[in-house]
Amino acid sequence: MAVVAVGAGVVAVTVGGSDEASASDGSTPSMVSALTTGESSSKPPRSTTTRSRPADPSPDAELGPIVPGFQPVAVPNRSTAYDVPAGWRVAPEGSVGGFGEPPDAVVGTGLARDGVDYCPGSTRTVAFLTGSDTADPAKAATELGTRSATIAYAGSRDVRSGAAQPLASADGSQQGMLVETTGKLDSAKPGCADQFSVFTYAVPARTGTTVLVLAADTGVPDAVDLETAKRVLTSIRPLKP
Repeated sequence: MAVVAVGAGVVAVTVGGSDEASASDGSTPSMVSALTTGESSSKPPRSTTTRSRPADPSPDAELGPIVPGFQPVAVPNRSTAYDVPAGWRVAPEGSVGGFGEPPDAVVGTGLARDGVDYCPGSTRTVAFLTGSDTADPAKAATELGTRSATIAYAGSRDVRSGAAQPLASADGSQQGMLVETTGKLDSAKPGCADQFSVFTYAVPARTGTTVLVLAADTGVPDAVDLETAKRVLTSIRPLKP
């Protein structure tokens, strides 16, 4: 998957992903959902650029990872955090990235990448946080997984979503549903993967669901496996002010 850095506060990702539905006019969609807690209720893929948005207030400066050896990703606009492996590149807070072109664009915040330029013009793994108006986590994870796969990996075939699996977050604060969507590419560039997985983990939010998306090239060295994906996805947690 190809990833293009457009500038401060904006990241265009040309591979796969979504946020709160699509951006119909090229503008950044509203991002209002937040996690609920126990205390309260390859053909070259198409790319899109979203407008930069004002940076949200910085979270607790002492935010640390809950997964040993990982680094935290703060997503203030969703009052959420999650962890990724220490070697991944985390985009600056306030960055917005997406896949596809309006009206079929999928965008998110809390961007993290691994394997940038691991093969010509491609990035091996991209993760970000997005939202869905769908209140059912299983349905939201399935819909966003399929949508992300078909937009991110244009020209893919045999795209299939597995059955939604219940999965609790590592800190026990979230009960969500995990879906893995897989597919293949017939025209991958030399050295690039010809298969992929899109992992989507949906948890209840105040409105709809919050969905952590992890799109990964597979079948290549250092590719994300299911266990690593689960460690990333289940690290999702409320971001304390």
